[in-house]
Amino acid sequence: MKIIFAGTPEITIETLKSIQESNHEIALILTNEDKPSGRGKKLTKPPVKIFAEVNNIEFKQPAMLKDKFLIDFLKTKEADLFVVFAYGHLIPEEILKIFKKGALNIHTSLLPKLRGAAPIQRAIINGDKLTGLTFMKMEKGLDTGPIYRQDHIEIDHEETSDSLEKKMSKVSSSKIVEVIDLIAENKLKLISQNNEFATYAPKISREETKINWSMKATAIASLINGLSPSPAAYGLLNKQRINFYLAEAVEKESLGPGKIVEVSKNRLLVGAKDFCVSIKELSRSGKKRQKYESFYNGSKQIFSDENFSS
Repeated sequence: MKIIFAGTPEITIETLKSIQESNHEIALILTNEDKPSGRGKKLTKPPVKIFAEVNNIEFKQPAMLKDKFLIDFLKTKEADLFVVFAYGHLIPEEILKIFKKGALNIHTSLLPKLRGAAPIQRAIINGDKLTGLTFMKMEKGLDTGPIYRQDHIEIDHEETSDSLEKKMSKVSSSKIVEVIDLIAENKLKLISQNNEFATYAPKISREETKINWSMKATAIASLINGLSPSPAAYGLLNKQRINFYLAEAVEKESLGPGKIVEVSKNRLLVGAKDFCVSIKELSRSGKKRQKYESFYNGSKQIFSDENFSS
């Protein structure tokens, strides 16, 4: 089949490779515009654009999808299937109607749970033990379409968004061609979602990234791991922003929310509502992420303040 693919971040690359290596043709790639990134705000290409350039695949970076010229251009490609994975835009109904075999979306949760923009992060923040991938037929609503197949993925102890994303990428790339083949042969049955069981995964807000040390230790550790590596949860110590990337709840008595219970070359324990949070990876704002032991060796003076402010 001729396929148009829409995606943007690194998680999609292995899936793109699998499609490219199959007997299906990628006629066009849609991806986001280049955006400023890093401390220097240098204009940076999205990973999917780089893939398209390296592999000589035609691509577009439309600012708007509700554009008559874009829609007419997509029609000229005469593609059979539209595959969407972490594209970052709502797809207008006018585009969904173009394709003979419809539009296939790869969503990183077990729908109808965690519909929305941040299902990987929210699953970890929520303390879930199980999540997965959903291959679904797109329709007008947000992640509401009927389901082709689902694959379950366990969330391990100290799982971060980064490590869970890698699991998702591996599963997606291993299943995508099989799903496309079955769609081509009309051999996949669609199962409607039960909207009564729907939950949502809205985009992470800036306010959520600052740690409230009055929460339970397990909730704080889940927040830190769920926001790792980006945008990163943080606390303030000696009026300096400290970003956290890996943490674990420890059943040791808290001396109060944000109170440093233990600081040594091997361990940093910070009090929460009930127990303590062990901080395992962290950084000063704008500095390189480090394991706690390395951070302590170079920055132990920062712990002269005994409290993280909430």
